[in-house]
Amino acid sequence: MNLYETDNEARQFLRAFICLAILPIDRINEGYAILKQKVEVSLQAIELIPFIIYFENEWMNVFKPSTWSVGKSTWRTNNYAE
Repeated sequence: MNLYETDNEARQFLRAFICLAILPIDRINEGYAILKQKVEVSLQAIELIPFIIYFENEWMNVFKPSTWSVGKSTWRTNNYAE
């Protein structure tokens, strides 16, 4: 079993990071900072800090939010049949 499957609060944190993509582009950095702060003071911090480091390095610095934000898009999936 992994943390995502066994810990509801950790699962909610991780899902919240996915939801950053639907924020308006100018609110993503703020949303990320709020989530990061909540994770850092949570009971799951030790387990989730590696994810925070990964997310920041990859999805905030390499792939900028402008490439993955769907906040203004009417298409929010890659399945146009939906």
